Amino acid sequence: MKARRVVRALVIPWAIAAVAIGSYVWGWEDGRNGDGPALVRTALAWQQPQQLVSPTAARERDAYFPNSEELAPDEMRVIACGTGMPTARESQAAACFLVELGNGQKYIFDSGTGSHVRIGSLEIPYDFLDKIFISHLHTDHFGDFAAYYIGGWVGGRSVPLRVWGPSGAEPSLGTEYALTHWQQALNWDITGRSGRLPATGGELEINEFDFRGENQV
Repeated sequence: MKARRVVRALVIPWAIAAVAIGSYVWGWEDGRNGDGPALVRTALAWQQPQQLVSPTAARERDAYFPNSEELAPDEMRVIACGTGMPTARESQAAACFLVELGNGQKYIFDSGTGSHVRIGSLEIPYDFLDKIFISHLHTDHFGDFAAYYIGGWVGGRSVPLRVWGPSGAEPSLGTEYALTHWQQALNWDITGRSGRLPATGGELEINEFDFRGENQV
């Protein structure tokens, strides 16, 4: 009797484990789409020729990549480089739109926080990115000014950065006040780079327009 109990104690757990494993292998399927037991499908797959994917060959994608599409003289391309708010997000920068014309002119409309990373990834020489239009002075519309001003200068811009923006109800609320004081705050950075970079690239041209104007150029 004792020997029989020992045999049962050893055999029954192993039998249960074997049934459980067999059921799992038989019933488990990738995607659970009813194509049959995984073990059988795996055995059949080994008999099929394998379709390799090249790690380097280009593949068709429904997307625009920098420098992969020519712009005709009568065309315009608008790229949303940011459509978010002041709060930072990994996948969404604040407001910024790049407008490229077929005659070579490029304009940045708003330069919200985080947008300079998107602009930089487009691999456009900074000499072409010298015109920024600011709709209003919230940080999600001009928070990356320093990145364009100093970063563009370091990145190779040899022409002045030109900025257009609105005035305010009083001078201290206008674009000229905001950017002039920002430039002063960057004095340590500017002084340290002067003489090592093209002097004109460190210049800033501020064009302030009357915010009260409606339907005016």
